[in-house]
Order: sequence, then C-alpha cells, then structure tokens
Amino acid sequence: MTDEQERALDGYEPGEMAIPEWRLIQKVGGDYAKELGAKPGQFYNSMTDEIADELNLVIVDIPSGRARWGSEITGDPPECASLDAKSNRSIYGDDCTKCQHRLDTPWSVDTAERRKMCCLNYTLLAIDIDHDHTPVMVRGHGISALPIRQLITQLRLNKNLKGQYHRAVVNVKSQSKDTKYGTAYALHPKISRLITDESQAEELRSETQALLGTPIPLPEGRPEDEPIAFTPEGKPIYTEEEKRKVIAGLGGEAASPPEKKEPAEQKQEEKLDLDF
Repeated sequence: MTDEQERALDGYEPGEMAIPEWRLIQKVGGDYAKELGAKPGQFYNSMTDEIADELNLVIVDIPSGRARWGSEITGDPPECASLDAKSNRSIYGDDCTKCQHRLDTPWSVDTAERRKMCCLNYTLLAIDIDHDHTPVMVRGHGISALPIRQLITQLRLNKNLKGQYHRAVVNVKSQSKDTKYGTAYALHPKISRLITDESQAEELRSETQALLGTPIPLPEGRPEDEPIAFTPEGKPIYTEEEKRKVIAGLGGEAASPPEKKEPAEQKQEEKLDLDF
C-alpha cells in the first residue's frame, strides 16, 4: 500500500479560511445580489451566491467590534475600527474611550447621524444547519445591533441551555423598519428550538469548538443603509455633508427619497397606468 502524501490543504485552520457571509439586502446597494434575483429583506451568501428568506443557525460566538467609515461612500474598509470592542483599542492602537465619534447605541440615532460615528457592531459566527453545516458570518450593524443584543440575552438567560449554546437553533429573518428616509431592514433573530438529540448535540458541540477563536475580518465595505436623498442621476446620498456638497454644486436641491405611498394611492396609480 502506497502512503498518500500530505496536502497543504489539510493543514489549514479556520483562522486561515475566508468564512462566507450572509448579507441582508437593503433597498439600495447589493447590485450584484439583486442581479441574481435577491430582493430587499432577503439574505445573500457572499461565497455561494445563494439567496435565502431566512437562516437557521447554531451560534459559535458573537464578538463585538466598532467601525467608522466617514462621509464618503466607497467600497473601502472603514477609516477607523476596533476588532474587539471590549478591548477599547482601535486597530491603530488608539483609546476608544476617548474617541469623540464613539457611539454605543447606533440604533438610537437616525441614518445621517449614525454615518458620522464609530458605531458598536456585532458579528454572528455560526454554523448554518440548512446549508451543510458550513461556517458563516452575519454582521449586525446600525439598527441590527440591538436585535443581536436581544439574542445575546436569549442565549445567556435561557435556563434550559445553561451555557450550551450549541443546543439552540436560532432562526434569523429580516424585519422592515420605517424611517423618515424610507424602509430599512434589520435582523430579527430568535431561538426557534432546542436540540434534544444527544448525538446531534455532540456533533454541533464539536463543530462549534473547532471554530472558536476564528478571527472576524473588517467589512470589505460599509454596510448598505437607506439614503437620505438622491442626486439628479439617481445616485444615493447618505450623509448631510455629502448632500450639502451636491446642492452647492447644483445650485439647487437634491432629490428626496421617494415618498411612501399608501396602498390605496398605489392601486390608483396602477389603475391610471393601465388606463393609459
């Protein structure tokens, strides 16, 4: 019998892998996912291009971080960030407790104000039980940070779990939120059931232990959020500073987000379109 040679592939640990991310699609942004058929409120997998209405996860860990992108809307990484919010140290070694941009409750301010700040965020590192038990990430920024904190409460204070988080199946859907800038979508996670089968529980315990400590990378680009206005060409504007620049350049007004129409009004418009 010939001995098989060792593969470099077999020596890679979870920390050396790119964990796929399920991204919540908003009304603006996510163009590639939308070309594949994703709609606002759905989830898009950054690695497999799959689209899902909801996720069923077993949580490995929920690390917290911070990120501030500044006023320019680009696909670049954040201007400043912390990979571990509890450390109170930025990636540049600065003291986060003294930062004038620090915001621990990003869900409590509107989009325009939140864009200026360095916001607390959370990441669900999990096992996707609906997709071959693959490791995945789901980021909770902005208005999704509060639902993640509520999930932490569900997991920590569940008397039946007693710290065995691998026994909880967490269902994650999206929930629409009406803002003065339009409709945005937030994560809506909750424990849907507890795993009682001991062999399945042991398998998931082993899988979660193997993934503990996996580093969470900085986001590739800022999370999509609802714009506060649009340029005449239809490009979204996310900050008041950018809006002022556009208005100054045009010598006029930037367009406001489309007004939300009542169902009856929408139906009347549809009827008029059919008539003509």
